[in-house]
Amino acid sequence: MKKSMILAIVGMAMSMSVHAQVQFSKFKFYVADIMDFSHLQLETKFKVTSDRNLKYVHVFFTPVNGVGDAIVDEIRGGVNANVKHTKFHHIYATGPFESKKSYTKHFDPYYIGGKKPTPFPYKVVVDYMGGGSDTILVTKDNSKTYFPCLKWIDVDYKSGFQPDN
Repeated sequence: MKKSMILAIVGMAMSMSVHAQVQFSKFKFYVADIMDFSHLQLETKFKVTSDRNLKYVHVFFTPVNGVGDAIVDEIRGGVNANVKHTKFHHIYATGPFESKKSYTKHFDPYYIGGKKPTPFPYKVVVDYMGGGSDTILVTKDNSKTYFPCLKWIDVDYKSGFQPDN
């Protein structure tokens, strides 16, 4: 009896963690300025697949070039003189986002050199209305659950220019 109760609790916990809270059908860079092809805008489209409404959706990603290396962003202008270069970016969308509904969000600007960089997510955090959150590390095994639109890339975070931060 005790053993079956523990197994039932473990099974419920596993089924809850397997269920995607959010699923992205679009996660892509677009040219934001036709006069400067390195000025990119990130467009996302996601559906809330959780039974609970979401307060915030955070995505941690890195731009990746055609050979799988993480790309450092370019910093432009005197206003950004104290900003550090980085390969790692964080976007967040503010809700409320209702369960079972889809949303499109745009984020910019990013100045990224190279031919056709791909934004590649490595972590998603969802915060729920009323409290609580889930952190999802994007792996090869679960990437199609959360980002069915993306092809898996074994990202090399060490090659190329290394930012100080």
